[in-house]
Amino acid sequence: MPQSKRARYLGIGILLLIISASVAAQWFFDQKVTSLLNSKGVQAYQLRYDELNTNVFLGNIRLRQVAAGSPDQHIAVQAESVTLSGLHYWTLLQKENITLSELHISSPSVTYQPKEKDTSSTSQNNTSAQTITIEQLTIEKGSFVMKDTSAQRSASLEDINIAVNDLIYPKKSNNPSLPVDYGSYELTGSDGFYDLSPLETITFERIQLNPTEGKLQQFTLRTKYGKKALSQQLAKEHDHYNLGIKNIVLTNWDVGTSKDLPYFHLGTLQLEQPVFDVYRDKLLPDDTSHKKLYNQALRDLPLALQVDSVRISDGTITYEERVKRDIEPESLLFTQLDATVQNLHSWGEGEVTAHINAKLMDNGPFRLDWSFDPRNKANTFLVKGELSQFQSASINPFLKSNLSAEVQGTVQQLYFTISGNELESKGDMKMKYDNFEFTVLKKNRLGVNKVLTAVVNLFTKDGNKTDEDGFRHGDFEVERKQDKSFFNYLWLNLQEGLVDTMTGRGKKRD
Repeated sequence: MPQSKRARYLGIGILLLIISASVAAQWFFDQKVTSLLNSKGVQAYQLRYDELNTNVFLGNIRLRQVAAGSPDQHIAVQAESVTLSGLHYWTLLQKENITLSELHISSPSVTYQPKEKDTSSTSQNNTSAQTITIEQLTIEKGSFVMKDTSAQRSASLEDINIAVNDLIYPKKSNNPSLPVDYGSYELTGSDGFYDLSPLETITFERIQLNPTEGKLQQFTLRTKYGKKALSQQLAKEHDHYNLGIKNIVLTNWDVGTSKDLPYFHLGTLQLEQPVFDVYRDKLLPDDTSHKKLYNQALRDLPLALQVDSVRISDGTITYEERVKRDIEPESLLFTQLDATVQNLHSWGEGEVTAHINAKLMDNGPFRLDWSFDPRNKANTFLVKGELSQFQSASINPFLKSNLSAEVQGTVQQLYFTISGNELESKGDMKMKYDNFEFTVLKKNRLGVNKVLTAVVNLFTKDGNKTDEDGFRHGDFEVERKQDKSFFNYLWLNLQEGLVDTMTGRGKKRD
């Protein structure tokens, strides 16, 4: 036989052998994958799919129209497709470990129904000798829904896109909060919703997270009911909230568990253009439960919280209080609010400090400096403040609806200092004002109580009791109402300070 023909037959034979080997390898790979998917361990997750495609040479496995669920039936997953790419055969053959170049999940929808914790079960360490490594996990256009029927709460997130590098199971780290180790990641989503409580919800338009930064856009915290409807739901006082924040930006953040205790560390939290409306119906019965001061509230948190800096820019706060059934409440307003809070912590070191600047009723520049130490079990605090060039007539709608009073004149400068603890506080105030005059209204707010008005102004208009710089001075002491908030405590101090400053001896005590 000519050598050329022999070579041709040899080549054809080798080609047929390669084809046969390829077909056999592909068949064997299909059988192994099918067997694995039908195994008892996998089927415990109720795996179902419409189509299976594999490629032995690329190490690819693709499932279409996938459905699965957790053995306890509290998690259900559906996806258009699940693709495993780049199976590393050498690692599998040499060490019996599974390594994938990529796991891609397309359009998954996850439904989660929380279950009650099983207190009788004990944690078990994973003793599997096999390691599963996914070099890149990508989830595209996913959605998540939580339905907690027992607590009547829910949560959801749409358009979820996730990219995670170097996912390893079982984990090598000592962090018990996650069953896997991972490298860098990126998460985005939109239309977030969460039932914060039976009365309030949280929503946001967009979320972005990576290992060092996070951002929430168009964040809201709102009461589920209208003001009147909320009052009909309540047996005692509870504020009606409407908080909107344009952007919340987190930098250098870390969350996890250390020594079986959760922690949350954050370098900077920025709140851009928050608008916070608060309404209180004082016609409802008081909530007489003990109200913690912020020292204790932070100290009692069930996690180690550390936020190095909180920055608030261009904020607005309005407060309304209904005190009479037939009188519509008016707002106490703070605008152009900028604030910085440093060293906010629960179990850390040092004082928490807050520096706040705003305009009272959109005209009088107002400054407040506040400091306290969460570790101090006496819950001591120090507050210093200043108000200047305040046109007092701007607060008349609020005073008229809440205190049956009106005021005229200008507060040129007002300074105050308050120091206190859980039980009592004391402070001093000095005030310079011009043409200050009170009008005390009748109970129906439609006329002037001339007698009381004359008595009040007899004291406040007396300019003889000022120092050489034109300031009147006052001192005050206040006993805390422990069923009221810190801000009620602060207001009582300011109220006592104003009364003593304008009606007292006027001069600073030696």
